[in-house]
Amino acid sequence: MAEGKRIGIIYNYNENWIGGAYYIQNLIRSMNFLPENEQNQLYILTGNKGSFQELKKSTSYAHLKFLEYPSRCNILQRIVNKVSLKIVKKKIIERKIRLDSVFPLYHIAENLKHIKNSVFWIPDLQEKFLPEFFSSEEVKQRSECCEKMVVLNYPIVFSSQAALNDFNIFYPNSKNDKKVLQFAVVHPILQRNNIHEVKVKYGIQGDYFFSPNQFWQHKNQIAIIESAKILKDKGIIFKIVFTGKEHDYRSPNYTNKLKQKVVDYQLEKEIIFLGFIDRIDQLVLMKNAQAVIQPSLFEGWSTVVEDAKALNQTLIVSNIAVHREQLKEKAYYFSPNNYNELANNIVEVIENPVNKLRYDLDYSENIKMFALNLKQLLYNN
Repeated sequence: MAEGKRIGIIYNYNENWIGGAYYIQNLIRSMNFLPENEQNQLYILTGNKGSFQELKKSTSYAHLKFLEYPSRCNILQRIVNKVSLKIVKKKIIERKIRLDSVFPLYHIAENLKHIKNSVFWIPDLQEKFLPEFFSSEEVKQRSECCEKMVVLNYPIVFSSQAALNDFNIFYPNSKNDKKVLQFAVVHPILQRNNIHEVKVKYGIQGDYFFSPNQFWQHKNQIAIIESAKILKDKGIIFKIVFTGKEHDYRSPNYTNKLKQKVVDYQLEKEIIFLGFIDRIDQLVLMKNAQAVIQPSLFEGWSTVVEDAKALNQTLIVSNIAVHREQLKEKAYYFSPNNYNELANNIVEVIENPVNKLRYDLDYSENIKMFALNLKQLLYNN
């Protein structure tokens, strides 16, 4: 193991933003692709020891240490601080995490400001383009955070060149050190890879298209449902399977509206909602689908797309800039609000399965490049 800086990685397992957890998991798994003598110790900042243990198990990376975050004083220290607050109106004992660098930060964290190299992460600036999907308070908070990053000149990592381009539009005078880190996914071993068993488990019969996304409005599942109605009206036989957490805190009725639309269109036999399912099962279903459909209106760097690329699976995706950055010509594209165009792509895959577009490259090279770029970011910053 290489010796060097003390690098902290912030980790929070949250099913309401599972993409953030997957990002850290893939980040750590990628480090296994480096030679042993280049693998560095990583300090995982999390408030949940159980989450750390699960992370250590699932990533198989040997060089992880747990750091409680936010750190808490022991009983004696808390008593001293309680007394000092009454007498001198401030705490006299502060536990500071000893690190050389920390990543990824989403906002200005007061209890981490003492760390010399704090690296911020901006997956995307969706709130600038789709503010209707956020509360006014959330839009304000995100904007204020970006403004502070600029004023304080923190280094910022973006998930895509598209996100960096957007940032430069809104903050053209920023002097921050800005880098693009296009992440790759590292899948766990698909031990339960019997597709027949998985299909029986979830009640899926025959061929199917697959769309695994959290049910947030910008994921644009409505495009698939509207396209499905077009297909059914034409007498085309198909099946679509949705997976993902069925809750959007910004629009709690979103999933119910989608399901009602399915009922209204009499698509109950063609469209299946599975909710949040086991990760291995999800990947097995993705691997064996006719194609993966990613209709999103906005992405930072789509994990769904990377998952499908790693599985060499056919993709039908919205023609947003970041999808083109991820896939170049290796996908079927459609305008996210053009339901006929999406329906035509689905028909194309059904009728010409031999001619499917696939990523068809050695994806391990993507992982190695991600690991090398990540190491350079964390240790040379």
